[in-house]
Amino acid sequence: MKIKFENTFIAFILGLTMYGCAKDKGNYEYQNVPKIEVNDQSIVGTIFIQQGSSLKLNPEIQLNGNNDDLSYEWFVYLNSPSASYVQDSTKISNTKNLDYIIDPNIFTIGETYKLTFKVTNNINGISSFHFYQLSISDIFTQGWMFLEDKSGKADLSMILNNGTVYHDIYSFRNSNHPIVNPKSFTISNASITDDVGPSGKKYYIVGETDAVELDGTTMKKRFDYEYLFFSPPNIIKPSYIAWGGSSGSNVGVLLNDGHVHINMVGGFPGAKKFGAQLRSPNNGYDYVLAPQHISGNSYTDTYNIIMFDTKNKRFYGVTTSALNSFDEANQNSSIFDMNNVGLDLIKLDSSNITEIRNAIMKDDGGKGYLLQFRTLRNASNPSITVGKQEIISPGIAQASDITASTLSPHLFYVNDGKLYRYEVTSNTYTIEYTLPSNEIATKIKFQKHGYGNSIPRLILSTWNGSEGKVYFFKINQTGAIESLDKTFSGFGKIIDLAYKY
Repeated sequence: MKIKFENTFIAFILGLTMYGCAKDKGNYEYQNVPKIEVNDQSIVGTIFIQQGSSLKLNPEIQLNGNNDDLSYEWFVYLNSPSASYVQDSTKISNTKNLDYIIDPNIFTIGETYKLTFKVTNNINGISSFHFYQLSISDIFTQGWMFLEDKSGKADLSMILNNGTVYHDIYSFRNSNHPIVNPKSFTISNASITDDVGPSGKKYYIVGETDAVELDGTTMKKRFDYEYLFFSPPNIIKPSYIAWGGSSGSNVGVLLNDGHVHINMVGGFPGAKKFGAQLRSPNNGYDYVLAPQHISGNSYTDTYNIIMFDTKNKRFYGVTTSALNSFDEANQNSSIFDMNNVGLDLIKLDSSNITEIRNAIMKDDGGKGYLLQFRTLRNASNPSITVGKQEIISPGIAQASDITASTLSPHLFYVNDGKLYRYEVTSNTYTIEYTLPSNEIATKIKFQKHGYGNSIPRLILSTWNGSEGKVYFFKINQTGAIESLDKTFSGFGKIIDLAYKY
């Protein structure tokens, strides 16, 4: 009975279908829907663009119909691994051709976005789409960065290699984390892998009671000061954070309350942060290190980091576990004693000889001295102490900053509004430039390849009580200043500077 019922039902359905087909004798007229085709052969791959730049796109539209019936939309959404699968898009234009300034409130540096162009036929509601990939690149690519004191608060400005100047970089991107009384700004020489943050160069701003690690792309705060330690010190009084060691990239050096904390990377897994303060060999924790250091050239150097104790007036060889004295066998103390210098440090710097370092110092009587030493001791050079000489050049002991040329045996500094070039080998000086009478020098730096491999550059910052300025000087092959190239104004009081590349 069941089988008979099913067969009867199927036959009934087939009959209805055939009856319906026989009755449908309508005459239908089919019309072609206007087809929209969108393409842009001028764009291949990802579009890399900076915040504040103009993005212009002119896609081609083909339509079998009236273009006046079309409407347009451009919208974007975040298209990176950090993006949510459920997110709103942002409309940026309603025009056929796009001419849009990349808004930093919408587009974040370092992120990628999908840009969608939507074309709609308003007659029938049918839309076509074309997609672009955007990557928001770093505005601050290469150039000099300047740490400024603006009414007691830290800020950053930058002069790009093309001469473009950006101000208020830190305050604009980190308005909720001001740093007061800025002390130093450093950029590591090479990429650092600490398994704490992303691998790359390290950027630090240090203030009197706080410091931050910055993201080098966005210039936003990455880590608070206390996060840089395994266990932060009880007293928070930073003055300097940098990376040194062999090739300047494997040992972190942090000064807090004059004491050094070390961070070593490479060779072992796990997070690397700054550890406890190191003891000095003779004075325990009764030392105060100057906020600067000098590094060796390679792992084979006898001393990879050297720093100066301003309280006990002596040098230390810094390792990952200790501050070390200098063995008597490694130096000629008749030249000078690394363990008992008895002078005040003005500047530790490189020299025009790869293996020799300069220490520009002064005594209580206002005399300046140049002490030179090596970081490597070997059979050819059994002593690391190289020489000591009084610097016969006006006011060098009173200079706020000094820089050494790495191409010729010269030092540069400013005293009483005059820019001096001191020649080490002849112990003589030359006045190279005279500043306006109301300006004082704050920082000075020699750049070996400022204008290419053949023409170095000298960077000098000044302060007139209300405005900071930056001077770029060209240096010729003899080591003298060739000309004043460019002058930039509109800065705060410049405290420190570093080259970003």
